[in-house]
Amino acid sequence: MGSQAGAGRRLSVITIDQIVSGASNLLIALLSAHLLGTAAFGYFGLILVIYAGAQGVTRSLVGDPLLVHPDDARNRVGAPVSSALVLGVGMGALILALAGVLHLADLPLAPEMLILGLAFPGLILHDLGRYLGFAVQRPSLSLVLDLTWLVLSTTAFVAVIALDDISLTWFTLAWVGPGALASLLVFAQHRIRLGGARAWLRERWSFSWRYLMSYLATQGAVLGFSVTVAAVAGAFALGAVRGALLLIRPYMTFQTAAVAAGVSEIANDADPAAASRHLRRTTVLAMSIGLVNVAVLLLIPDSVGQLVLADTWFATEPLLVAASLHILCLGLVAGPRSYLNGTRAIRTTTTLDIATTFGVVATGTIGVFVDGALGAYWGTAIGQGVAAAIWWTVLGLRRKRSKMP
Repeated sequence: MGSQAGAGRRLSVITIDQIVSGASNLLIALLSAHLLGTAAFGYFGLILVIYAGAQGVTRSLVGDPLLVHPDDARNRVGAPVSSALVLGVGMGALILALAGVLHLADLPLAPEMLILGLAFPGLILHDLGRYLGFAVQRPSLSLVLDLTWLVLSTTAFVAVIALDDISLTWFTLAWVGPGALASLLVFAQHRIRLGGARAWLRERWSFSWRYLMSYLATQGAVLGFSVTVAAVAGAFALGAVRGALLLIRPYMTFQTAAVAAGVSEIANDADPAAASRHLRRTTVLAMSIGLVNVAVLLLIPDSVGQLVLADTWFATEPLLVAASLHILCLGLVAGPRSYLNGTRAIRTTTTLDIATTFGVVATGTIGVFVDGALGAYWGTAIGQGVAAAIWWTVLGLRRKRSKMP
């Protein structure tokens, strides 16, 4: 268990790690927008969706349960790592099968899916390595992993640009190849001896399936919302909403890491007073970074907005005030989510996740009918505010029943 000062240092390292991660994501976004043609850029977006979906499933089944059982990361790290690799190989095989179908049908993306499928176990190992760093309260290990991927991918992209033969295949390889290579550091960082995958998954299944259900419900609700926006307000409105979501994605990534760190801190320290300190610290950090993000969004010049979103910027710009409210409401949820997960109230968090997600989608959908894209985003932001109030109310009732400080 770390001291209060140690917890502060760890959160500082996590903040730096998320800056590095955000820089990596921004690099990929800018390079794909400027180096790839319009069609290839669209196809690369599809690759990202497939990767994020498969990663979310494996993270739900292994990474999230590991955070609330940090002793597993310390005393039998080979078991969860083996579980992640088994799942990564399985997901990779599905992606390879998709590549085969695309090849036989003479459709685009076959070589890119082949690359992603082969690299996927390594990418999942890299993601789990970041969670291992959080679980054992050594986020510097996570930072090293992200820095390694950033340096290797930057080198790879420089080489691809120098070859003057930029294709979607080479671009995909320059992105996922360094990530898979960087994942090998995980073995050196934790001295892993593989084994025990099935036993670990079976033992932690009561947590894994609930995390997976929350993830699938969230993704399904978001997909349904996107279809509704497109059907009611048109593709232009959907593009504006997607542009706003892209601009707040760096903060959402940070919030995910801040919650993960808070879960780890609370799971590692069972003292109620310490858990309350971690709750306050996570909330203050999430809100502080949120305010910085809001300032950036509201002050961003048109030239920078166009650099990131191209012509979509002018459709997205009217949504930025609502997007700012959305960010602050997301920050308010970080503390309660980390506290409840860290104290293993998984049934409560699963219920809250599903209920509030569909509530946010419902208010956003009402907004679509009221005022198109602008109404959709204000509805989403208001729904997220209601969700934050619900999280804090449930947390207060739970702490009152438990007589926690």
